[in-house]
Amino acid sequence: MIKLSIATALMLATAIFTYAADDLESAFKDGKFDGRLRAQYFNTNWIDNDGWAVPNKPNLDSQGMAIGGSLIYKTAPLHGLSAGVGFYITHGVNFFTDDTNGDTKGYAKNTTASDLFARGPGAATNFGAGYSVLAQSYLQYDIAKTSIKGGRFLMSNPWITPNDTKMIPIAIQGAQVISNDLANTTIQLDYADRIKERGMTYFGSMADTGDTPDAIKNYYKTHYTAYTTPVDGINYGVDETPGVTIIGIKNKSIDPLEIQAWGMHWQNIIDQGMLEANYAIKAGDTVITLGVRYMQQFDTGAGDIITPKDGSSIYASGAVTATNTTGGTSKVQLKGDNDNSVNTYMYATRAVVNYKAARFLVAYSHTDGGGDLIAPWRGFPTDGYTRSMTITDWNANTKAYKAELNYDFNSMVSGLSALISYSYYNRDPSKVGYQGSTDRYYNNGDTHQWNIDAKYKVPTIKKLELKVRYMIQDNQIILASQSPNAGATASEDYGNDTSNRELRLEANYYF
Repeated sequence: MIKLSIATALMLATAIFTYAADDLESAFKDGKFDGRLRAQYFNTNWIDNDGWAVPNKPNLDSQGMAIGGSLIYKTAPLHGLSAGVGFYITHGVNFFTDDTNGDTKGYAKNTTASDLFARGPGAATNFGAGYSVLAQSYLQYDIAKTSIKGGRFLMSNPWITPNDTKMIPIAIQGAQVISNDLANTTIQLDYADRIKERGMTYFGSMADTGDTPDAIKNYYKTHYTAYTTPVDGINYGVDETPGVTIIGIKNKSIDPLEIQAWGMHWQNIIDQGMLEANYAIKAGDTVITLGVRYMQQFDTGAGDIITPKDGSSIYASGAVTATNTTGGTSKVQLKGDNDNSVNTYMYATRAVVNYKAARFLVAYSHTDGGGDLIAPWRGFPTDGYTRSMTITDWNANTKAYKAELNYDFNSMVSGLSALISYSYYNRDPSKVGYQGSTDRYYNNGDTHQWNIDAKYKVPTIKKLELKVRYMIQDNQIILASQSPNAGATASEDYGNDTSNRELRLEANYYF
């Protein structure tokens, strides 16, 4: 019913747009182009190139480079109605791209550089190959202080973000209403029923993402579905994935205080709620902002699909929490999960001190032991608090700490700013994650992570921006003998050293 309503609204909007034929010329003539030329280089350096027992995840040092960009056009509003399109392209640079590792095994390199290139359908990656995609095509209607949008576009809320850190951002198909008609208040209503991941040319279902728990990807129709024929009498990928509805409200009626409340409903899978408050205290040139965030996850069907405790779900075949294709029990069963439910919660706190050119953050977060927070659409539960570069700190029973210093060197070097941060993720090794996350598949213990970033807006070339990011990540090795599962072996991904160093270089020219 919702899909029909969206399609009908778009058809009506198109009819209105076409009806005002006398003004179409000016609407297009006065439209606005936004463009960007982009280049990125990633280099992953693994500390132990031969230390992994998983044959289909080659971990040799690797590098990848891509060039491309985007061209976005939006018409001028015509009686409040406008239209937008966004075209994106990326192309590998062979000289700086090492694509030999993993080719003979048919798997992509285990490196974040994979997201610079074409990927899919599903997990398959054509490392070094470019692609192009029309990621945005939407209609928008503005009335008073309310904006209504439908089609394919970039969506931002606590659960879905463009996550534009690679060549091409994430886009969704759906609808959005944002209203600022109430004083000091923003109300946002989002609906998404299709999503295009980075590296993808197609819009798949809302379960069609790399970060969706593997069992859920198999249960619903996705390009990741492991089996296309029945296994033990069970059909895979037979159900359509439900759409996602998100609603939120932000209020700043009390000047130093901003509060927001959000809810997310993924029918028959999970519901999540989020509350956040930030309070600013000003003392001379210093502004101290205290923030707190709370997220609650309610299981409405995900636990029955994943069965994280007893590993009985046939839909988890080939997954982290898995049964094998002959119906045997999972190698990761009874690894410390409380039950077969994914009910859980997370809270995070932070203090941010801004003083002239400096900004200092300290933050803490804790995820309950009841289960992982499921976050498939690059909206990170601890973003702005303890998360740094990787997906690391919302697995069950994880405590995370972060300190970060930002400094604007503009008074000394025009256009230069930099940051340094340290994060410590204290994990429970008895918890096995439901979904793909950085190095989590390999049963790591605690993580120490340093990040050093710099950004330079070139004064002599207007709109040219250069970035460099360097990460040092040291992961504790968990041996099979230390596992709570007495039958665990090294072949079950224990004892792997996944510590690594990653360098990212980026150049953007906006026009």
